[in-house]
Amino acid sequence: MSQIELSDIFSVDREGKPTMKIVLFGPPLSGKTSMLTVFNALRRMENPETIVSSLTKIQDDSGRTVFFDQGVFQTPPFKGKKFDRLRYQLWTIPGEERHKVQREIVMKGVDGVLLFLNFEKNAKEMNNATILEAKEIVGEEFGEKIPVVAYINKSDLSIEERIDKREIIQKLIDEGAIHSDKAANYVMTGSCLDARNDLLSILTSKSTDEYFDESNRLRVDKRPEPVWLIVRPIQKLTQLVVEQRLQYVQNI
Repeated sequence: MSQIELSDIFSVDREGKPTMKIVLFGPPLSGKTSMLTVFNALRRMENPETIVSSLTKIQDDSGRTVFFDQGVFQTPPFKGKKFDRLRYQLWTIPGEERHKVQREIVMKGVDGVLLFLNFEKNAKEMNNATILEAKEIVGEEFGEKIPVVAYINKSDLSIEERIDKREIIQKLIDEGAIHSDKAANYVMTGSCLDARNDLLSILTSKSTDEYFDESNRLRVDKRPEPVWLIVRPIQKLTQLVVEQRLQYVQNI
């Protein structure tokens, strides 16, 4: 095969741009919208030109998502590759039971699943139900042709208030979301609350020169650690999806 283009391995949008679809799939009140909001804010602070469309959402009077949140971004060029930029859509879904049909609709055409789980002890059963439902919707491609990464939110809670991370990892392994030898790279933890607060602190700081370059963009080396922890699972899943697609095309 000649030089592989991203349009050979991904669907294209209305503008003909290769696009990857990632869905944040998790229980209610786990922080999915918060993660997407922080990621969108970070893009605006660091790389505003990579934002293709603004974050949109449909919510009820309490501010909870009732259909979806979506943001469309572009990746920077892949190192060593002559690929055009890849657009990726980040979607979240409502976690309540009554919205199962919406979840099934949003998951159509998904390229990678970010299981967005909750460290709170009272969320154990909801976490398990989330993993099982995602597996049911995706089918036999779950964790294989459709890569899966897990992010466990609310690591700011005390140890006494949290589910044992090992229990969550074992459930992910049992359901085929990840393999046991890859757990360390596929299961990540963090706090969307801490990430949001750290970004707000930077924006309200009196010494903005410490954080922003001459173009008024946030310096990557000044990303707070909680923000790095939010970016990592999205970057990892993007990498896995591209690698999986390249391997598939090269083997046919």
